[in-house]
Amino acid sequence: MKAYGFLAVAIAATVVAAFLGGCSNGTGSSSREVAALVNGERIYFDDVNEEYASLSTEQQESITRADALSFLIEREILAQEAKRQGVTVSEKEVEDEYEFLLLVSNLTGPGLELQLRARNSSLEKFKATVKKQVMIGKLLDKAVPRQFIIKHDDVERIYNASNYASLGITFEHAEKAIVDLITGQRQASERAAYIERLKGEADVLIVAVPG
Repeated sequence: MKAYGFLAVAIAATVVAAFLGGCSNGTGSSSREVAALVNGERIYFDDVNEEYASLSTEQQESITRADALSFLIEREILAQEAKRQGVTVSEKEVEDEYEFLLLVSNLTGPGLELQLRARNSSLEKFKATVKKQVMIGKLLDKAVPRQFIIKHDDVERIYNASNYASLGITFEHAEKAIVDLITGQRQASERAAYIERLKGEADVLIVAVPG
């Protein structure tokens, strides 16, 4: 998927733009053309086109509509698993995330609503997608540990292979940063493996691949 899975999108600097597309809640008119079924839930071509349109011109040079469909399938699988495990999200959590997204994207509420209307979307639909993303984040936090056993030898090996010493940074001063680095790498790897396992267990039918 060319680095276009949930983990990449969730930390993108243009996170609000990513949310503006693919705001489907899994329901819609039966007359809409279906692109894929995920455990029986429909993903429509309209959703794929919205997701793709939300990307920058630079992103569209390396990401296809088929990649956008893969992302929407992945997100639907994760959202369904979160519901299955009873993950809940409060209105306050949604509002906090909404305010955070406005802040990091340098947008106001009215400005966002204008963009949403331009995409034939709505604030209600947007917040439904925010809720889904918060739910997925809580699922991943629940499924993957935040802390790992880090061996001293591993920390020392990274220290010796880096330029810390040449910069005059002692092992003691660099240790926490290296531990944080290893922890982040392991958590990302564990999350990716967990997502791939869920995808392998899901019943996904791609009706047609977008061109």
